[in-house]
Amino acid sequence: MIDKELKKLNRHEKYLKEKDSSHGVLRYGTEEELYSMNPSGIMDTEKEEQEFQYKMLMYKAMNMAMHDLHKLNPYWYQLVKEFYLCTRQITLAQLGEMHGKSRQAVSKSLKRAMSVLRQIAEEYLEKFFRVR
Repeated sequence: MIDKELKKLNRHEKYLKEKDSSHGVLRYGTEEELYSMNPSGIMDTEKEEQEFQYKMLMYKAMNMAMHDLHKLNPYWYQLVKEFYLCTRQITLAQLGEMHGKSRQAVSKSLKRAMSVLRQIAEEYLEKFFRVR
């Protein structure tokens, strides 16, 4: 009976670790590299030019939003930076250990931080489009 429960706990822990490690996002070398991305080549069509301009505005909005998040809540900024922009993949459990919190607490904080970051970035995008 105990062996069965232990195996179940081990499977669940392995599942959580695998789920945590992938994040389902792309990784970049540094935070600066994320914001300095610039596709090379000549734009063939007006649509490609517009898409390029929109992406550049999104990168600019995200950069400004990250700066604002750092001022608003340095802990959230650090979580986002370490979880999404770090060169090595890190799990929520590892982040929790680094910050003296549980995996669940880190997960909730990260979700709140991403929600706030998204709102700030959307506000900047709206400002950019009003100006144009």
